[in-house]
Amino acid sequence: MNRRRKFLLASVLALQNSSFIYPSCQKCFSRIILVSKRSDCPKCGSTGESGNANYRYKLSLKVAESNKLFVITVFGSCLDTFFGLTATGLHRILKTNLDKVQMPVTSYSNALTTKEKPKH
Repeated sequence: MNRRRKFLLASVLALQNSSFIYPSCQKCFSRIILVSKRSDCPKCGSTGESGNANYRYKLSLKVAESNKLFVITVFGSCLDTFFGLTATGLHRILKTNLDKVQMPVTSYSNALTTKEKPKH
């Protein structure tokens, strides 16, 4: 991995991947595999509870500078200020709000059929 940092003033053309947070290993920051209530890191072998998983940002962008195109990926906590919170915090908010918004079709149809019909 290239450890050199460069400053790039460019225009963002596209988001390369819509998944911009991932569950990460607390030891090596690699993507972990969440299975049921367990988490496993394929890189370092670390295990844990999936409910305690930390999340990290991984933002892949297609950018243009002058007449050159680049695909850049920005990782980690440097994106906390951009998003206004940590990736773990954002994951909690997204999970909470999605749980509130999503209502299974069967529950909705059951709610409609269990309503009392008006009497004539």
